[in-house]
Amino acid sequence: MGSDGRQSERDAIMRAAYRLISQGGSSTGTTTSIENILRAAGVNRRIFYRHFSCKDDLIIAMQEWAGDLILTALQKAVAAADTPAAAVAAWIENYLSIGWDETRFRDALAFMSADVTGAPGIATALEATYARHREVLTDVLAAGLADGSLPNARPELDSFAIHAVAVRHLEARIRGRVDTDFHEVRNQVVTLMLTGLSAPAVHPDLVGNGVAENA
Repeated sequence: MGSDGRQSERDAIMRAAYRLISQGGSSTGTTTSIENILRAAGVNRRIFYRHFSCKDDLIIAMQEWAGDLILTALQKAVAAADTPAAAVAAWIENYLSIGWDETRFRDALAFMSADVTGAPGIATALEATYARHREVLTDVLAAGLADGSLPNARPELDSFAIHAVAVRHLEARIRGRVDTDFHEVRNQVVTLMLTGLSAPAVHPDLVGNGVAENA
């Protein structure tokens, strides 16, 4: 079988796993069997083990695959922005949309399931994916600091903070704890972050006195 055929098999298995795991949701605490995945993908065990050493290996591959799709979307959104500030807003909007877009939300459900959260190595793999997502934002913040449009930016620290806020909103949304309109959430987060990034730099020793440094 050619490389295209093998890739099709691999994709079919991952898509089937996504579908079954996301249907199980994040609240049931149940896991999806390899047998059900094989049945849904229309492949046998021999084909499964041609691509994955075990179910946990499949889970890690799914996470990396989904992370790469998100990374591509973030890069495209940021590239289309005219200014660093607009790029920050575009990054936030694209990331948050995972929780409000029907298709992206369904995929995100899979990563809150017992199948995924209990997989050995998933935390390390997820952090590596998050680091790639933050790198896009770090580069944008560095550009804004360099051209003076985001004078208070601390690229690596701020990308971590912005990402943490976005992830927290997504987790709350996926768990059914946030039903706020997407645009309201997006505007709140963007306004909060850009207000701080665009403000004059503040020296930590002077915060108590309310004195800001000149940018």
